[in-house]
Amino acid sequence: MRMSSPSSAEWSRRRRSLSPDLMEDMLGDFDRIVDAFVRPTYAGTVGFQPNCDISETKDHYLLSLDMPGVRKEDIKAEVQGNHLIISGERQREVKEGNDEATLRHERVYGKFERTFVLPTSISSDKIEAHYENGVLNVALPKTESAKGRVIQIQTGSNSFFGKLLGSKKENPKELKDVKIS
Repeated sequence: MRMSSPSSAEWSRRRRSLSPDLMEDMLGDFDRIVDAFVRPTYAGTVGFQPNCDISETKDHYLLSLDMPGVRKEDIKAEVQGNHLIISGERQREVKEGNDEATLRHERVYGKFERTFVLPTSISSDKIEAHYENGVLNVALPKTESAKGRVIQIQTGSNSFFGKLLGSKKENPKELKDVKIS
């Protein structure tokens, strides 16, 4: 019985032909290498950044930021010009003195800052924030002009246009004197 060795012609011929399976294996390996390089595998290599949802009603915008494990005392919300800045820090609790060892560390800790550009339709002096169960909710009330209003359609001579149109009907000579250039 004859065994194939790396120096045999059969083995090298098989190795040189690129079968679809071999191509998939190579591309899969390449994807894993790129993913490992681009996407960090250890949580400690990326800082904590709270996720945010933004919703809108007719009266306000609402920001909801997920901040599990962050104490209220470690969160700061401030308005600077037309920017809302939410910053803080999620700290890791280190237990000392126990016979306990950390085997895996995946949660992310550290300082964070999120900046949001506020539209001009926000009443920045009326912004409110509420923190409960690891979620920071920030209400951004709209100005009265941004809320919009329903315009009533009027008829008759008592309205602005009734008076405007009524005055033009009475003085048709005024329109003849206007020269268009």
